[in-house]
This record gives sequence, C-alpha cells and structure tokens, in this order.
Amino acid sequence: MVLDREERVRFAGTMQPIQQAPTVRARGLVAVLVMLLLAACTGAPGPAPTPLDPAVDAVVRGLATGDLAAAPVDDPARAKNDLAVILQGMDGLRPTVTAGERRVVGSATLVTLHLAWALAGQQWTYDTTATFNQAAGSWVLQWQPAVFHPELTSLTRLVHTRTAAARGKIIGARHEVLAETMPVVRLGIDKSRMSAAEAADSAAALAGVLKIDRKKYVARVKAAGDKAFVEALVLRGRGKDIPAGFYRIRGALVVKDELVLSTRKGRADALLGAVGEADQKRADESGGAIMTGDRVGVSGLQLRHDVTLRGTPGAKITLVARPGVNSTPGPTPSPGSGSPSPEISVESTVLYEVDAIRGTDLDLSIDISLQDKAEAAIADVDSATAMAVVQPSTGAVLALATNAAAGGQELANLGRFPPGSTFKVVTALALLRTGVTPETTLDCTRYVTVDGRRFKNYNDFPPNRVGRLSLTDAFATSCNTAFISQHERLSGTRLADAAASLGLGIDHEAGFGVFYGSVPDPKDQVGLAAAEIGQGTVEASPLAMAGVAASVAAGHTVVPWLLPSTQPVQQGTPLSATEATQLQQMMRTTVSSGTGQALKGVAVGAKSGTAEYGTANPPATHAWMIAYTDDDLAIAVMVSDGASGSHDAAPLIKKFLT
Repeated sequence: MVLDREERVRFAGTMQPIQQAPTVRARGLVAVLVMLLLAACTGAPGPAPTPLDPAVDAVVRGLATGDLAAAPVDDPARAKNDLAVILQGMDGLRPTVTAGERRVVGSATLVTLHLAWALAGQQWTYDTTATFNQAAGSWVLQWQPAVFHPELTSLTRLVHTRTAAARGKIIGARHEVLAETMPVVRLGIDKSRMSAAEAADSAAALAGVLKIDRKKYVARVKAAGDKAFVEALVLRGRGKDIPAGFYRIRGALVVKDELVLSTRKGRADALLGAVGEADQKRADESGGAIMTGDRVGVSGLQLRHDVTLRGTPGAKITLVARPGVNSTPGPTPSPGSGSPSPEISVESTVLYEVDAIRGTDLDLSIDISLQDKAEAAIADVDSATAMAVVQPSTGAVLALATNAAAGGQELANLGRFPPGSTFKVVTALALLRTGVTPETTLDCTRYVTVDGRRFKNYNDFPPNRVGRLSLTDAFATSCNTAFISQHERLSGTRLADAAASLGLGIDHEAGFGVFYGSVPDPKDQVGLAAAEIGQGTVEASPLAMAGVAASVAAGHTVVPWLLPSTQPVQQGTPLSATEATQLQQMMRTTVSSGTGQALKGVAVGAKSGTAEYGTANPPATHAWMIAYTDDDLAIAVMVSDGASGSHDAAPLIKKFLT
C-alpha cells in the first residue's frame, strides 16, 4: 500500500504502542492467513486411499489366468504383451497364484506372491515380489516381468518341454508279454500333394489295395482338410508287409510310429484294452498329470490301470530369449523395458526339470498258450461265444476268450446271462445242506407245476429217463422237474449261501472288470423254482461259472482272480471237503453217463446247461458247459445261441482240451 504525505500523518496518529496485544479479530485474521498459506504449500486434502486387497486380488487372478486386463497395472499395454509372450511356450499351462506377506517400503507396499505349477504330476513352486504404488488414491501394480518369475526380463520368456514316459508292459504267466509298445506304420493319403479330385481318386485306389471299405475311406478323405494326412490302415512292424501297389498310388504316404498293442493281433484285445490320445476332458480331469495328446489307456485294463502303466512324464521349464533376441550364450541383460538391441544375447537357463519315470508293468495270471487255445477253440462259432479258464488250485484266471461275433464285448468276464442248468451245482449243494444225499430219490416227471406255472425239461431230455431218479442221476441227466420238485426245501437265502460257497453271487474288487454273478432273493415260489434251474433272476458270467467248477475241483471255495496283487477274499460259508466230494461225484457221473459224455477222456467232471432268454416263441437259448480236468483246469463255455450245452458247448471244451 502507498500513502501520500497527509495520509501518512493521519495514519501515524492512530498507531498504538508496539507492545499492546492484538485484538481478538486480529488473531482470527492471522489464523486464516496461516491456514491459507499452509493450504497453498501442501495442496487441498484428497480422498482417503482405497484398500490394497482388491488390487492384489485382481493381480493374482490375472497372473493365474494369463490375462491382466482387469488388474490395476501402471503400463497395461506392456504388461499384456509381456505376459502373452512369456506364456506362449507354456503349452496352455497356468499357475496357481496366492498372495503372501506384505512389507511397506517408503510409499510402496511389496507383496510376496506364491506361484505353483502342476507339471507332469509334480509341483514347481517359487515366490516373486509385486510392488504396489498409489496413484490418484488407488493402488497400482508396478509391472515388470519379474513379477511372474524372478529371473524374467524384458528379453526372456518361459518354455515348457514335456517328455513322455515309457509305458509299462502287461505281463502274463511265466513273464510272457501280453501287451507292449511296438513299432507300426500308418498308411494313408497326404492331401497336401494333390487336388481334391485327385485325392478322392487316390483314396479309392488305396482302399482297393489295402482291402478296406472304399466308400467310407473316400468319404473320410473328402471331409478332411486340404493339407491333411488321412490314415487308412495301421500295420504292425516296420513296413515289410506293405502291399506293393501302395507305392504306385499318388499321395500315398507311410508314417512311422509306435503304439501299445497286444503281442499277437487279436489276443485278449477286449480284456487288455487300447491306448489312444487324451482329449481335453481327460486332461482337465487329471489335475495336470495328463496333457491333450498324451497317450493314455482308453479301454480295458489299459484304462483301469492307466496311472500305473503310463508312468510319469518328464517336464522342463527353460528361460529362453524372446523372438527377435539373440539366443547365443552371453551376458544376461538387466530388467527393463524397450526393444532389445540385436547385439544383446540371452543365455538359455533351465529353471526346473524332472525326469520321466517309466510306467510299472502290470502282472496278470493269463497263460498265453491257453489264451491262444481258448480263442482258437471258439473262433469259428457264428454266435457270440465266450470261454473262461481257471486254475482250481490257486484261483488264477488262465484264459478269458471272446470270439469276433461278440463285437469286442468282454463276455467271458463281464457277460450277464442266465446260467441254466449249470447252476444246478449250486442247487445241489443247497439240497445237500438240507439233508438230501446224492442217493436220495427224486421225482423226474415230464412237467411240474408251481403256483400255476408249469415247468418242463429241456427239449433234448431223454424220455426214457423220466421217473424216479437219485439226486446224482437227476443232476447228471439235468432233469429240471426233479430239482423243482424240491423247491419247498429251499429258499432264496439258501440258494444265495450255497452260491457264495462256490464263489458265485458276491461282488469283489478284483482289479479288473468282472461279474461274479447275482443270486437275488426270488419274489415268490415261481421265482424260486426258476432260480433252482438257473433261470429267472439268476445271472452269471462264464468266469463266475468257471469258478464254480474250480471250487468243486479244488474241494474248497475258489474266487477267480486275474491280478496277483488283487486276490479277492472268499465270503460266506466255506465249501466243506465232504460237500465237495459229493459234488465231485455228481459231476463225474455227468461225464460218465450224463449230458457231458462228449468230454470223456478229456474232463473229469462236468455240468451242462441250456438257458432260455428273450420273448420269442419258442424262446431262444444259451448253451452252457462247465468242466474240470485232472491237470488243474476248470473251464466254462457259453454260446449265446445254441440248442443245448451238450450239443454246442461241450465240443468247444473238447476242442480246447485236445
């Protein structure tokens, strides 16, 4: 303020002594001035900072998914590009990320991140540090590649390499190999070498040379992509059996490969199962142990024991140069942004590595020579047929054969069929336990009626055997009416208990797909009468009935097993030696003078069976025969469409034993 002379005189006259205290109003003005000065120096107070947790959670999710779009990052474009480059060689793998301890350093907060990768069934873990700063009241990640791995820089990325494990073999008795990895050649058409029209012509020619369905293969070739290799046939070996005409076909291509196969084509294929490539669903369900394209079991024992057989793949994570960066070994650059200089080189570094572990062999009790004989014995039967062979002294399954007419079904061990009169072994045991003896006389009539339901004998029953028969003769000739006449002595519980004593009707975990039979409680007397002759609700597999024959032969309860490591424990009342002796007498008589006479000279004891099924009139029938030998074999055969056990099944056992 500038004053003229007069004003200065007036103003001076109003001044007070300097030591006088200021007025209250003056003190207030001073305070306001001080506040204004402070405000000018420090800026106006802003909003309170947001909590750190949401920012950390968003970063954790972004690193785990490989997408930081929703995370607060100081340089989003750079972070997005870095993360995409870092992960491009990781085969789609992503880590599990969790946040750990926090430390405040100046105005920043440092958060420890724990990263864990599931690699070939193993865990690769490490920690990194994420730095968060405040910007406009919010927490923001200070991005650098080291947030994802402490050794990453703007010049490097990660690469995952997976090494397949050698698959275990399936081994039979005497250490003979049943299935293993072996060389094959894939034959097909390479469409990249020709036009679509030429490819179709070549496909037709190749189908003719390889003797496969021409129409189907041509259709597959047409539907495939322009650059596709369309497989037509896979041959075992290294290509010595390729037809000569193959090489004259335009675009025909041979691809060498390895597959897990049975050691002889067709040998126990359904039982052993197949190996194929894992799909995305299988990979997702494995928790990182399997990746898409890995070779895994897809059926049979290969599927059931896949974890054991496939082993553990090897895995390696390598720190390598990004595209455009010299990968010649040299000094590792310090972290930073910007385009790398062509003169800078990056040395590859292995960050994590675990070796592949070979799969474990799977041991079976299958005897290759007996398996081959069983398959040969039933190969020419027109209807679905199965044979099971058990060693009575041990319970070991020696052969499980199903013919081509069964269409790849495991009928020998998983089939569910009414066993017909072979079940009379069970019924006879149940009767013995009520006081009946092998010599007890029974009425073998043409018909017997139970609660209004009329039962008769099988169609080939000899008319001259109708009348009074001992239990042994009724068993040997398979007289239905004689057994049904005793139904008042029995019950569903007594039948089920007798079946269990012969290894039938109780489920067990045996390490492979198996149906040990079912003997449910009949709902009425008619159902009980049907069950006594192996009809109604009673069901069994050929293997289960081979176990019945094995129990009689061994003189004690036998539950068949396939894997030495998984042998079921018998449940229920054990078969006594006396009971076994009585059943052996009946089964021997069946061979000497009954329905098993076709097995004289090759089997010691037997029991035939004919089981009706379906709704046809007259009904169709399954043909059964069970038998045991004096050289420790018990056999069961089921022909799905046969006239009788003695006519259709017995000759197959004889063929097998001779």
